[in-house]
Amino acid sequence: MTTELSTKWRPEQVFEKLSIGSSTYYNRLKHLGIEASKDADGPYLNAEQMKLMEDLSEHIRQTGKMQGFGGGGQLALSESSGLASALEIPEVEAETFDQMDDEMLSQFIEEAGELKTQQIAMPHLIKLHLANNMTEEDLSDEQRAKLQAIRDAATPKPNAAAARAQQLLQRHRNKNQQKNQETK
Repeated sequence: MTTELSTKWRPEQVFEKLSIGSSTYYNRLKHLGIEASKDADGPYLNAEQMKLMEDLSEHIRQTGKMQGFGGGGQLALSESSGLASALEIPEVEAETFDQMDDEMLSQFIEEAGELKTQQIAMPHLIKLHLANNMTEEDLSDEQRAKLQAIRDAATPKPNAAAARAQQLLQRHRNKNQQKNQETK
């Protein structure tokens, strides 16, 4: 399966090309972490996203499941043109793993754990970076209302009676001070 770079793939086109329904389409988008773009005609996938969907479909055809899909066994490399090319990742023979000693296995598992940690943390890091670059204008009305409630709670309004009492006390002190200076 191949796609053209300039094509916008509408959901209905993807359903037909991959012989899938809408719930399968959205489940696969979620699995791949793809967010469809939108224009005046509605949502669409670009050619790169469609290629991932095709590769995932092929993986599912071969294995019967989405799990284990790593981009179709290809690693995308950025070229100076800005387009991505694919580099085939060679299959590793089972004997390679069978020859691992316990220390090598422990190291292998540790490295896999590090990758999983990064994989789990990535969405949170992206959210953090998004939040760092957002302004108050980027917030929803509900979020702005929450922010205003926090500001109001953190900055109590002055008590009018206390302020008036302070003014009267200051006036009294000034008057007494003035009397003391006149008597001297």
